[in-house]
Amino acid sequence: MNPAEPASLSRRDRALSLSAVYACIFANGLGMGLSLPLLSLILERNGISATLNGANAMFGAVAMLAFTPFIPAFAARLGTVRFLIACYVVAAISLLGFRASNDLALWFLLRFTLNGALQGLFLVSEVWINQIATDAMRGRLIAIYASIVSAGFALGPIIIQSLGTTGWEPFIAGAVLMLLAMLPLIAAHRVVPPVEHASAGAMFSFVWSSPSAAAAGLAYGAIEMCAASFLTVYAVRLGSKEDAATLLITAWGLGNMLLVPLLGWLADKTDRRHVMMLCASVGVVGAALLPFAGGVSYWALALVFIWGGFVAAIYALGLTHLGSNFRGGQLAAANAAFSILYALGTLAGPGLGGIAIDLWNPHGLPVVLGLISAVFLGVVTYRTATFPRPNKQLTSNAG
Repeated sequence: MNPAEPASLSRRDRALSLSAVYACIFANGLGMGLSLPLLSLILERNGISATLNGANAMFGAVAMLAFTPFIPAFAARLGTVRFLIACYVVAAISLLGFRASNDLALWFLLRFTLNGALQGLFLVSEVWINQIATDAMRGRLIAIYASIVSAGFALGPIIIQSLGTTGWEPFIAGAVLMLLAMLPLIAAHRVVPPVEHASAGAMFSFVWSSPSAAAAGLAYGAIEMCAASFLTVYAVRLGSKEDAATLLITAWGLGNMLLVPLLGWLADKTDRRHVMMLCASVGVVGAALLPFAGGVSYWALALVFIWGGFVAAIYALGLTHLGSNFRGGQLAAANAAFSILYALGTLAGPGLGGIAIDLWNPHGLPVVLGLISAVFLGVVTYRTATFPRPNKQLTSNAG
């Protein structure tokens, strides 16, 4: 029996596999949660415009978009373990490279390599968790998965809080933690499932077979990357100090970590699209309230905590839907398509946010974040109205 099949794993092997996949996605969250606010703050301090700042973050999304279609093939050719080790090492070296040079052109290249490597960890871990999860435990395991990526994301700003933004320390800390996250993978190398390759046509058929999940990947990527890149800049322009501004990203990550499991439980009891609509509605309201909460205040932290948790659930719900409806090569194809749409969202989000801030300083940011949530809400509402849930079994929940 293939080790990728859930029934073939012993309790010890399942624990090893889960620890490795959770460490993998933790490293992805840490890399994003540290690099996005850290690099944005350094560029802002160096006098770089918000538009160019957003373009630099957007270039990382270009890497994710360009690399994603090839990830299943690379992982299949190199072997999952060797491929993931390469991603860990490239991500750590790229992160250190930012501190070694102030050349903005080189920073664009480093964004490309960093985000490409992190995307490798992201996509392979998505396929992995859905391969080893049984239908009975899928929602719970993916909720934990989403919470762990959020924990990594939240740790990034805490590193900045502790070590500052001017020296080598935050870069070294991030690189060391990412390399340490590789250890569970080495321990579990025997039970790491292979990644099956699928055609481009199979990838894009996912969009038509599950448009609500497809829209979830696109919307979440745009909101997450835009917020991660500019929430700290938004607070600084409202008068907050740099180190205090990073608390907004921590609150966002903690909301992801603590609220997503509750929303995942709710989604198991009803049509997932209804929960997506709830999350999108909170996304609209949260963005509208942000200007009234001040830069960094208790109200702002509470708002971002709730707002971030509901928005992050969009991603978890989309990923859970994939695992319950696709298997084998189709699962790899659906995950690749989901990641491509997520990457498209991350490509658009920072660019739109940077331009909006320059056009309406600084309140263009919540306008963009609210509009993205509103468009997603419209898509899912329309799909739910025109394609009702066929029965009570979530595994039959098309759309």
